[in-house]
Amino acid sequence: MKSSSFLSLSFASLLAVSAHANEVAPLDLASFPGELINEVVVPVPAEIFSVLDKLGEPNWEEAIVEQPKSESQDRRQIALQFGCLIADGFVAVQAQSPAEIQNIGRRVLDLSESLGLASSVRPHCLSIIEAAGDKDWNRVRRELDLTELTVRETMEELRDDELSNLVSLGGWLRGTQVVTQVVTASYSNDKAELLNQPGLVNHFQGLVSTMSQQPNSPRFLRQISTGLADMNRVIKANAPLNPDQILEVRQLSTQMLAQFYL
Repeated sequence: MKSSSFLSLSFASLLAVSAHANEVAPLDLASFPGELINEVVVPVPAEIFSVLDKLGEPNWEEAIVEQPKSESQDRRQIALQFGCLIADGFVAVQAQSPAEIQNIGRRVLDLSESLGLASSVRPHCLSIIEAAGDKDWNRVRRELDLTELTVRETMEELRDDELSNLVSLGGWLRGTQVVTQVVTASYSNDKAELLNQPGLVNHFQGLVSTMSQQPNSPRFLRQISTGLADMNRVIKANAPLNPDQILEVRQLSTQMLAQFYL
């Protein structure tokens, strides 16, 4: 993952499975691996999913939601939706649903057009649709990850850091909601530890708080800023969250997603 002026942790990076995932040693949560970006530890994707694989087989189909068609003209809202859609793509891969993945590939292209990025994203979207038809799940994962990376890098080149941050936030929020669903269904301290990310919550809270204080800030940003502040209050200790706290994080993430996606 590239170090840049902003933190990038979407569900694509949270739940991506590398081609060598089965070769990864068990994760020692006492020495959690990751990259240091702006003094925030970003977990290593293959390590995280290696742990989840060892902790059971969640029903990923239950986590699939129908992606709403956006009618928003607000590029900030579209960027948040884009991040969520990439996250949903990884859920669909885990559920091994070719039809859902192909639908997401088309929706990703639609949103990239709204962001003025279609020419950069189109090759990835076409590859996603083709790979899903072939049930080549590793290729779909790679193309989803590359899609998000391409969008963020293109936005950085255009010096549009705000939208780039919102893509990352959208994916992280949707990913957090899905992980809380998995952990709630089968609680364990190891699974709960994956949600103990006070540095990440604090990082995103700072970003959105700044955006929400700008003149003519939209209501959904102000609501998300409040939600992240509440989540920061819950995720504040260096210990696994208990079931009640996980339920609260799930409710908060769902409420924030409802502002622009669900």
